[in-house]
Amino acid sequence: MTNEESNENEKIKGLMSSGAEIAGGALGGALGFLAGGPIGAAAGGAGGAAVAVALKHIGTEVSDRVLAPREKVRAGGVLAIAASNIDKRINAGEKTREDNFFTTTPNSNRSKGEEIVESVILKAQKEPEERKIPFMGNLLSNISFDKTISVELGHQIIKTAEQLTYRQLCILKLSAVRSQLNIRQQDYRGQDSFPKELYQVLYEFLDLYSRGLINFGGDVAFGPTDVKPGATTIQGMGADVFNLMGLIDIPDQDVLTIAKTVS
Repeated sequence: MTNEESNENEKIKGLMSSGAEIAGGALGGALGFLAGGPIGAAAGGAGGAAVAVALKHIGTEVSDRVLAPREKVRAGGVLAIAASNIDKRINAGEKTREDNFFTTTPNSNRSKGEEIVESVILKAQKEPEERKIPFMGNLLSNISFDKTISVELGHQIIKTAEQLTYRQLCILKLSAVRSQLNIRQQDYRGQDSFPKELYQVLYEFLDLYSRGLINFGGDVAFGPTDVKPGATTIQGMGADVFNLMGLIDIPDQDVLTIAKTVS
């Protein structure tokens, strides 16, 4: 290992270790994958090595920037979670995408994959709702295996994920499991009073609808009183966000809190 490689490994270790608060048990696998020397990512073959190079390259660049303490925690956390997820899937026999997504071209020293890595890390770095960070890590790792996600679509999904609140991510899960919940089937037209705990949630539903991420069984919604929680269905890019972020793993209690509000 050259001095340059050793220095890069130390920077990566430092950045990811700073995110231990968020990464938790994922940190060990992430360190082995990105900073484990010749035995690390190389064990995953050319695909695993290419992904690791992209993660390390961008991670090193981020570690060289002046970050606020919480920014460093979030950046290190999302990188560690993504690296750990990728490592687990490679060890389970999965192959990373084989469309040269993480390969630099003669005309550029930067791969499409590095664009995606940087986008996710920078958005996670600025994300005040830290409960979203593990799911941003899932997003990065899942794109690394899904060749149907072009770099353009990847940026669009990442931007959408950034703009959604954690509660809206919970609503996407609620939409996927609504048949298991006791929630209101009809809309709220004609209702006289709207306590704050209700109308703020209805506006979250309405915003998701306006973005085209959910629908209410084909009915048009012009305002919060048109929301039909029990008819909510994920659609379009909402399905990409749900699947790639692994939102099925959102804690059930977070979803049940919303379900109780719209029961």
